[in-house]
Amino acid sequence: MPLTVQVPALSRYTIHADGIPGLADAAFSTQVSSDLAIVAERAMYFSYAGRDGGHDSVGAPGLSPAWYFAEGYTDGGFDTYILLQNPQSRTAGVNLSFMLEDGSTVPLHVDIPAYTRCTVHVDELPGLGNAAFSTHVTSDLAIVAERAMYFNYLGRSGGHDSMGATGLSPIWYFAEGCVR
Repeated sequence: MPLTVQVPALSRYTIHADGIPGLADAAFSTQVSSDLAIVAERAMYFSYAGRDGGHDSVGAPGLSPAWYFAEGYTDGGFDTYILLQNPQSRTAGVNLSFMLEDGSTVPLHVDIPAYTRCTVHVDELPGLGNAAFSTHVTSDLAIVAERAMYFNYLGRSGGHDSMGATGLSPIWYFAEGCVR
């Protein structure tokens, strides 16, 4: 469902997806394209399984056949989802390897039809119901992958989301940290 907007120079623009006909109660993925270089991010606000909050993620600037996630957790009040988008014109064969703290792995294969998305609720997979893990996603086509987590922890509820990394590096930078 294409939507075209004009964004003035040196400004920002918000699209409320729930106001677009057909998206008020839908799960979807999005491709944003522009005639100029821009930055696009997605904010979500939720009430999910007794958890209220919001999270935000920058979009992926490109597709990749490999994605990495350093964190995942399903124990207690945590739910983890791996979210996959196939914007290609044919089905993508996708392999996920969930790497556990003891060095073992849990594999999963999914086929994602052309121009669709897939949600993997990790908590429901055998061997991953109460686990800390990282995830490596590989695909025979270049795709997009992100991870969403929702939690009830020490009396707090909320969620967070992260776009995956498309490669490994010996150096990583973080602009924020706080332990107060």
